[in-house]
Amino acid sequence: MHAIIRKTAHLTEYFIFSIFLMRGLRGQERGWKMRRAIWAVVLAAGYASLDEFHQSFVPSRTASPWDAMLDTVGASVAQVVLWLWHFSRVREASANATPKTESRADHAK
Repeated sequence: MHAIIRKTAHLTEYFIFSIFLMRGLRGQERGWKMRRAIWAVVLAAGYASLDEFHQSFVPSRTASPWDAMLDTVGASVAQVVLWLWHFSRVREASANATPKTESRADHAK
């Protein structure tokens, strides 16, 4: 159970970190761009790798490349979720912006 909680924490932490990275990379711009998503995942993966490298020097910690990979998966999943959320909002906005056809009653007036 302890291992499951720890691994879930890795996923969750880097999921959130990736969302913050995306927000920081986009600045004032709106929307989702693949270039920014890739950079967010690359930065998160780099940070995860450096963190594991640092842990190799701490006697009470153990470094694991699997943890860095799990962190990268969490960051990647966050970008997929952001992509799905963004494009569902875009689809919804375009559906609401299309002009509605007039009914026969409107033509009779």
